[in-house]
Amino acid sequence: MENFEELKRAVESVEMVDAHAHNIVALDSNVPFLSCFSESVGGKTLSDSPNSADFKVNLNEICELYGSSLSLDAVEESRRCLGLEASAAVCFKAARIVILLIDDGIKLDKKLDIKWHERLVPTVGRILQVEHVAENILEKGSNGKSWTLSSFMETFTKELKSYPLNGLAINTKVTQKEAEEGLNDILCAGKPVRISNKNFSDYIFMHALEVAQNFNLPMQIYTSLEEKDLDLRIGNPLNLRNLLEDSRFTKNRLVLLHASFPFLKEASYLASVYPQVYLDFGLRIPKPNFNGLVSSVKEILDLAPINKVMINSSGIAFAETFYLGAKKAREVVFNVLWDACVHDDLSITEAIAIVKANFAENAKKFYKLDASSRYSDVEPQSLSYPFRKEELPLFTLFDIKYVNSKQIKQNVFFETPLPNLKWFSTNVVPQHRYYSCVKKHGVGLTIECMRLSSISDDLCEEHSLPSSGEVRVVPDLSTKCKIPWARNQEMVLADLLTESGKAWQYCPRDVLRIFSRILEDEFGLVMNVGIEVEFYLFKSVLKDGKETWARIDKTSYCSTTAIDVASLVLQEIVASLHSFNILVEQVSFHFLQLLPNLYCISCLLIRGNLMPEIKCGTIESCV
Repeated sequence: MENFEELKRAVESVEMVDAHAHNIVALDSNVPFLSCFSESVGGKTLSDSPNSADFKVNLNEICELYGSSLSLDAVEESRRCLGLEASAAVCFKAARIVILLIDDGIKLDKKLDIKWHERLVPTVGRILQVEHVAENILEKGSNGKSWTLSSFMETFTKELKSYPLNGLAINTKVTQKEAEEGLNDILCAGKPVRISNKNFSDYIFMHALEVAQNFNLPMQIYTSLEEKDLDLRIGNPLNLRNLLEDSRFTKNRLVLLHASFPFLKEASYLASVYPQVYLDFGLRIPKPNFNGLVSSVKEILDLAPINKVMINSSGIAFAETFYLGAKKAREVVFNVLWDACVHDDLSITEAIAIVKANFAENAKKFYKLDASSRYSDVEPQSLSYPFRKEELPLFTLFDIKYVNSKQIKQNVFFETPLPNLKWFSTNVVPQHRYYSCVKKHGVGLTIECMRLSSISDDLCEEHSLPSSGEVRVVPDLSTKCKIPWARNQEMVLADLLTESGKAWQYCPRDVLRIFSRILEDEFGLVMNVGIEVEFYLFKSVLKDGKETWARIDKTSYCSTTAIDVASLVLQEIVASLHSFNILVEQVSFHFLQLLPNLYCISCLLIRGNLMPEIKCGTIESCV
């Protein structure tokens, strides 16, 4: 686990550029504090929020932050006692936000201005919402004159230059006449003004793109699941293709907010093929299930270029939402990168570089921002290692059972008074236990257990083992390898050691090492391990109207029919083994008195196969 401590520390301590958030409101605002803890989306109303999983999780996080008792009333009391600025400072300090860009286009009761937020963060910028600017112009009126498209666009352009949700299928060929008609429709609808005409919206959007291009400013594109009048189908970012292909706008820089959730794959694809497309992803999306968030971030990072992905808090109205968004982002990103490192998709160094890029460096470069370190002397919030029950990686330790050599000498290669290797049994150790204890100290195994025979769980009568004491089953880290068909599991061979750390005299691996060394030193012989896998094949049959399983064949000894009957299945098995780099030497059919109709595959063990290479003899394994 120490291998991941550097990554964990990097995620905890990285200072965040929050490139898309909204204003904080005053303590006496009528915006319900309850909305801080749960996303109100679709049919879920605020009154339902306390019964949701995300509410309970988020409330617990805020209670821990303030040190209050676990209740909504206790949190609100803490906020009142601290005051708005002090409580917000606690949240921003814990979130480690150093740059804040605020979209102030959302209407909130008693929202605080941009200047107020500079008390919390040294660098604060404004995100200008294009439709909000247009609506404000029309709300103010035209000083007694009638609006024309020409007069509106003149005022609109002036407004845009004064500052140094109609779907994404932008009609780049909308005409001036169509835009004029759209403006008339909006004016006829009365107040409050809402830009709902598609032609007019597209027209001012393209005009805003031209202004943004002239000033080398990026454009953020947002689709909201909370808008009831939004047809989700036209929120698919693939609808932007006409705009992206238009030569007039190829030099624009476009940011798809929330990575166009739920169209994450489509947005990631666009970022991968269009140089002007970037992604900004906030974790306060309507997906409270942690694994769902992990899956979402994996989708983004699997396809989108790392240098085009940014992460924000999506904070709104309450400072607590900034903290929750930032904390959840860190937890999810750590989980995703931890998993990638475990599976060798990334090195720790590469993962740390991604952390710095996604949380800060990409946004600084994209928005041309700079900020000095603010929280270098502040201890960051600690993250937990992502041990999820359903995906718990396991390390498998092989310990060896012994039997009396006189009882089984016909099944081993060497006659010796020492116990002889017959078969493996498997112990599975959870990863956190492996790293914290087993890796160094192994697991205990009583000596008495070594009296069990390979035939049954009965104690052998003839033995020279004491009735008390134990040995340690200690993993040999040089043999650790991944299980090809189980990505979250690994296996490792183990030695049996005494308390002093020396090989136990009955350790089978040590015995094999001794014999192997004698054969090589005295006789010049080197023996390679081979694995023979024996198994049955069954087929589904109906018997008395019920499904049952029967052996695929009933052929007699040495009949080639058995191979013919199972040839297709055997070919598939061999092909699968080859895909794991396990070379098959031969496939055969056995008909033994005790084990009739038994198939056998003999494999050549080479480095990189399922089991590590050890030059010590031949092992047979029945499956």
